[in-house]
Amino acid sequence: MKGRTCEELKKETEGVVKPMSNWSRVIVETDEKSPKLLAVITNRDCETAQGLRVRLKPSID
Repeated sequence: MKGRTCEELKKETEGVVKPMSNWSRVIVETDEKSPKLLAVITNRDCETAQGLRVRLKPSID
């Protein structure tokens, strides 16, 4: 999964409409010795640290 940028992955997945099924939640945090929590994303909810945003794309079922 390493070796590509966020922008590249975003572009690669623009047409994907199938829902994710491998994860119960996604935690986004900084890469530091004491990581800072940036976002928690679940199937039904999303919370972010102040000043950040997450854009969710609904699946088509």
